[in-house]
Amino acid sequence: MGHSILHCHFESALRALTQAKANKLPALRAVYTSPAYQRAAPAGRLTLLWQKVLDLTADEEIFTEATFRQIVQDLIGEMEINSVEHIDLRIGPSVGRWHWMSSSIDGLDIFQDELDRHHDLSIAFLAGINMTKPTNTLDGIFDSLLESGDLLGRLAGVDINFLSTDIFKFDRYVHTLNALQASGLKVNIHLGELFDNEVSRYVLSRITPDRIGHGVLLLQDKKLSDFIRDHEICLDMCPTSNTLLGVVDWGQDNPARRALDLGIPISINPDDPLLFGTDMTREIRNSRLRDDELGVIAAYGRKYRYEIK
Repeated sequence: MGHSILHCHFESALRALTQAKANKLPALRAVYTSPAYQRAAPAGRLTLLWQKVLDLTADEEIFTEATFRQIVQDLIGEMEINSVEHIDLRIGPSVGRWHWMSSSIDGLDIFQDELDRHHDLSIAFLAGINMTKPTNTLDGIFDSLLESGDLLGRLAGVDINFLSTDIFKFDRYVHTLNALQASGLKVNIHLGELFDNEVSRYVLSRITPDRIGHGVLLLQDKKLSDFIRDHEICLDMCPTSNTLLGVVDWGQDNPARRALDLGIPISINPDDPLLFGTDMTREIRNSRLRDDELGVIAAYGRKYRYEIK
């Protein structure tokens, strides 16, 4: 069975670290057992992990073109090992630490070069927009998207995440998001994971996303569940991520089965694979779904994944 991954962060900085300085990775894994992590709520846990990745990847010398090509090759190798035929991949819309790039299009060109050798595999790209960043940074990201027709032409859509304290930033950009969606780009939003359903209800009153990242907590609210089902919004669920962050323990609960019973389309995904030490094979196992249920999810994956540009 060929799997479709609909929720996956490229994690280029962490992948570069794994490729060039893997000896630093134990420091990241140590965060999971730290007292601060054990005390923190899901959003706080994710922030601790993000901060550690930033600390560990401050060394710019590893962000070379050769390293980038190698981590792209490694990702494609992981697809083959885990029987993944397609990924909707969240990437940074700006060059970030990869200073050899004139724009993120240079990185997309390398992806295309490598995919040309694997005609049975496909990747569609989503611009990842992290609204925890300052507004001046976000203004620059949105400006670059709107002003670069070449970049927009290579993207399937945008993937938005934020914390509840960032809702004013969502309000600042929601009209732009609606306009991008009206122009044909897909809009994914992370909901039902790091904040309560009151925030999610507000977000969904202002925009109807094409897909929702995670969404497990939304199932606790009948009106939200009905809204998602009625609008055929696919929930892209991530068992290991949810369990490690303390959102839902998939060893004790099964949001995927509950969503299927409600008639809500879902997919199973590795989220941030390197950050959470997982892959698609592990996620399928951790979903604890029957073969017939996995068959339904495979069909949803093909239906709801995005076209390649």
